[in-house]
Amino acid sequence: EIKEKYHVSVDSYYLDLSSEESVKSLYKNVKDKYKKIDFLVNNASLSLDNYLYDKTHDEFMSVLEVNVVGTFLMMKYFDKITSGYIFNISSTDGIDTGSIYSIDYNASKAAINSITKTFSLESNNKVISICPNWVDTESTNEMDKNYLEKELTRIGQDKLINVVTIPKVIDNCIKDEIPTGSIIRIEGDENVRRIS
Repeated sequence: EIKEKYHVSVDSYYLDLSSEESVKSLYKNVKDKYKKIDFLVNNASLSLDNYLYDKTHDEFMSVLEVNVVGTFLMMKYFDKITSGYIFNISSTDGIDTGSIYSIDYNASKAAINSITKTFSLESNNKVISICPNWVDTESTNEMDKNYLEKELTRIGQDKLINVVTIPKVIDNCIKDEIPTGSIIRIEGDENVRRIS
């Protein structure tokens, strides 16, 4: 679909973000083929929602492995061949909208903001964290409608954020030369601000 619409070459790779060997293999493949990349966007995420007192050790660790360790590993390896920007997709849940049903996800997104700041101290790339509220994605739309409505009301969000808003914000970060280590909060399609 991307090839046909934009007339570009597209590669697809299998990746297990919880495995350092898998990340290293992807890194080697990309490096061998392209030598350098312009941008890295860490967007993969896992959420296993259930009540915080029912959360198991294995569930908690699974979310941290994918969301935090996976992001760390991608940055660790791909920072070497990236020549521009690294964007980490976090969430307002890592700042102040977290739920008692997603304590591990909340913690993982706060950690992503923290490692964004830390990597920005050493990386030659600009490292930026993007923190949206609820986005109009397929997985969001598969949720229980009543639960989603309550969530939107709880955090004061009028409507779901359009998926195109996220790449627009990333594009604007590049155009406006947003400083490395920045945390960008997206509360709505027209409500975007740098909070640190």
